[in-house]
Amino acid sequence: MRRIPVWFFFAFVVLLAGPLGAVVNFRTTGIGNVRLTVSNMGMLGTSFDLPGYPSCEYPRESGTERLDKAGIWIAAKVSDPTDSLRITSAVTNSATYGVGSEGFEFIPSPSAADTIRELSTLLTSPYYAPQDAVSEQDFVAHFTDYLWPQGPPVNHRPLGADVTLTSHAWSYDYIDDVVILEYTIVNTGLAGAWRDVYVGMYAELVSGNETFWGDAFATSPFFQHKRLFYNDTLRLMYERNDGYDLLAQGYGGFQFLGVIRGQEWLPADSFQTVFIWWPWQPANYQGWTDATWWQNYILETQNYPPMDDAYVQQNGYPDPVGFLKVGPFPFVGVGETLRVVFAFVGGLDDQHLESNAGWAKRAFLSQYILPAPPPSPRLAVVTDHGVARIYFDDSPERAVDPNTGEKDFEGYRIYRRKGTFTTEDSGWVLVAEYDKQDDVGYNTGLPPRAVDGPYAGWYVVEDRGVHDGEVYTYAVTSFDRGNPDLGLSSLESSRSQNATTITLAPQPTDRLHPAPVQVFPNPYRKSSPLDGPTPFDRKLVFQNLPRRCRISIYTLSGDLVKVIEHDDPLKGQETWNLITRYDQEAATGLYLFVVEDLETGDRQKGQFLILK
Repeated sequence: MRRIPVWFFFAFVVLLAGPLGAVVNFRTTGIGNVRLTVSNMGMLGTSFDLPGYPSCEYPRESGTERLDKAGIWIAAKVSDPTDSLRITSAVTNSATYGVGSEGFEFIPSPSAADTIRELSTLLTSPYYAPQDAVSEQDFVAHFTDYLWPQGPPVNHRPLGADVTLTSHAWSYDYIDDVVILEYTIVNTGLAGAWRDVYVGMYAELVSGNETFWGDAFATSPFFQHKRLFYNDTLRLMYERNDGYDLLAQGYGGFQFLGVIRGQEWLPADSFQTVFIWWPWQPANYQGWTDATWWQNYILETQNYPPMDDAYVQQNGYPDPVGFLKVGPFPFVGVGETLRVVFAFVGGLDDQHLESNAGWAKRAFLSQYILPAPPPSPRLAVVTDHGVARIYFDDSPERAVDPNTGEKDFEGYRIYRRKGTFTTEDSGWVLVAEYDKQDDVGYNTGLPPRAVDGPYAGWYVVEDRGVHDGEVYTYAVTSFDRGNPDLGLSSLESSRSQNATTITLAPQPTDRLHPAPVQVFPNPYRKSSPLDGPTPFDRKLVFQNLPRRCRISIYTLSGDLVKVIEHDDPLKGQETWNLITRYDQEAATGLYLFVVEDLETGDRQKGQFLILK
C-alpha cells in the first residue's frame, strides 16, 4: 500500500540549510485552465504533499489532479570508458521520495538567485516583460545535476548538465488546456562530451478528484485506477481513470513537440520517440544502476502497448509509470546546448484532447506566435449609493494580433460577480456587451466616454443592479473578430487580467454630518461574508466618510486600539482588518469609534460589536 510522501518538507529544510544556500522554490501556473506546479529542482507536480499547491489540477478549480510527479531524464555516453553510461534525472524511478536520494539528482542552481522568475506578455501584469516574455505567464527555473553542497546523491555520476526550464501558458480558449515546457540543456564539460544522448519525460500520470476520494486521496485507492495510452501521431502519452471516479473524467498527458537547434525549430516527427511504461513496484528496482536502466529502457526502440482495460483483464493491474523517450542525439559537445520541448496537455474527451494537442504542435511550429485576443483594458470602479461606475480605457482597440499583424478588435464585455475574484465561470453575470459598428457582430456601438474627472476620456458604464454594503468583483474583457481561416471563432481576453473587487459604498461627503457614519457588519462575526481567506483579510467597513478624516477606535475603558487615516476624493469608505496598533487580533467586545473631519474639525461618535 502506498504511503503519503513527506519528502518535500525534508527537501526544503535540507537545501535551505546547505552552504550554497540553494532554496527549493515552487510556482503554479494560473493563467489558463491547467494548474501545474513547477519547481527549480527539475520536478513537476508535488506528489500531493505540498499544502496550497496543486500537483497538476485540470480543469482548473475542478479539484481533479492529473499528475503525481514528473521530470526529465538525460542519458548519455561520456568519454571515460569505465564510466561510460550515465543518467541524470528529476525522477529516475517511482520509488524516489527524497531529495538527494538515489534517482533524484537535480538541485536548484545557486547562481539563479534561488527563485523561479515570472514573465508575461500582458500589459496589466506586474511581470510584464515585452522583450523577454513568450506567453501570458512564463516561469523560468534553473537547476543542475552536479552542484550538491554535501556531494551528489548515492551512486549518482553527474553529467555536468545545467538546465533551464521555461514554461509557457495562455488564457486563450483554444490553448488554455496546454502548458508548454521548454528545457534548455547545457553540457558544462564536467564529464566531457556527450554521445548518444537521450532526453525523456518521466511522468506518473494519475487522475483523481479530491472531493470524490476525500480523506483517502493520495493513498492507494487513488492510484489503482490508471489507464495509460499513447498517440504516436501526436507523440502524446496520456492517462484517464478507469471510470470509477465519476468526478475525474477526461485526460491529462505529456506530448513531445520538438527540438530547437539554433534558429531551426524541428518538429517531433524529425526524431525517434518511444513510449514506455513500467510497474510502480519500488522493491523491483533496488540496486539498479545507470547501466541497468540503460539496458532495460534507454535502448528500447518499440512502443509499449497501452495499459488499458483489456491489458488489466489479461495481466492484472501493474500501476504503470509512463516514460516518453526522444533520441538519440549523436553528439553534444562541451559548452553546447540542446533544447527539447514537451507540453502538458489536458482534454475532456478524446476529440478535445486531440484538438488541444494539435494546437500545442501549432504553437511550437509557429514559434509561439499565436492568434491572440486584444488585451483587457485598464479598469477602475467608482461606487456611490446603489451604483457602480465602471471606467475603462480604449487601449485594446490599438492592439495588433501577433499572428496576422492586423488590428482585429471588435468589442468589450463587462462582467460582475458577487464576492471576491474567482476564476470559476459560475457566478459571473454579463452586465453589458458593446460591439463596433462594422460588418461583424451586433453593431451596438461602443459606450460613452467620461467628460471630466480623473478618468476623463475613458469609457464609462453604470451598473445599478447592486446594493450598498455588498462585495462585488468587476472585469472588462476585449474580444476580436475571430479567424475563420484557422477555424477560430472570436477570441476573448481573460477576466483575470483586470478583475477588480469593491465594496459598494457612497462617494465621500463634503463634510462629516450630512449622513451618519455607518459600520458594517455590525455586529461583526467571525467569517463575515466580506472576509478573505486569512485573519489579515478580515474587513470591518466604515462608510459615509468625508474626503479627509481620522478614525480612532477605542475599548470601553478608553484604550486606543487603532487609528486609520482616510484621504480619498473618490471613495467615502475605509476598512479595518481587526488588527490592533500592536499587531494583535482585536478581542471580542464592544468598541467605540470617533471620526474627525480633518477639514472642518467636526467629530462624530459611534460604536460596534465584535463577536467571535
